[in-house]
Parts: sequence; structure tokens; C-alpha cells
Amino acid sequence: MKVSVLAMLVTLLVLANEVQVSTAGICFIFGLLPCLNAARTSALPSALCCRRLSEQRSCYCQYLKNPTFKKFLNGPNAQKIQSKCGLTRPTC
Repeated sequence: MKVSVLAMLVTLLVLANEVQVSTAGICFIFGLLPCLNAARTSALPSALCCRRLSEQRSCYCQYLKNPTFKKFLNGPNAQKIQSKCGLTRPTC
């Protein structure tokens, strides 16, 4: 289990080099690391996770274009996290 989490983080590090500017600021997938536990388990998202999701809401569609990120954003816990954070999924 630890190996798969480490592999995922390394993958995110490599792919995060694709930082792009959006109208709201910089899209940086590592900003969403506080949401990782909630995305992988049934844990509730932290306040920091919710704040980061809100800050990067304009980046959501951009992240969906990346196959690695897309599987987490469309994962079984993604909708639960957005709901608990009081956010709706943007239309892409």
C-alpha cells in the first residue's frame, strides 16, 4: 500500500511540471494533496482540502484532460468530497 501511494506521489511530481496559468491563477495539482486521504478512503475532507478545491475550481477541467488526474477526479470519492465541501462539479 505504501509503495502505491509513493508511486502515485512520484507520478504527480513528474506531471506537476505541467503547471499552467488559468484565469484564477496558477493550477498546481500539489495544492490538492490535502485531499488525498479523502480521495483514497472514506475519510471526510479536511477544511484545508475544501479550501484548496475551492481555490483551484477553475483548474478542474484542465486536470480532467490529464489521464492520471482524471482517474482521481472521477473516482468514487470525488463526488463525496465535493459535496462535503459544498462545491459542485464544474461543467467542462
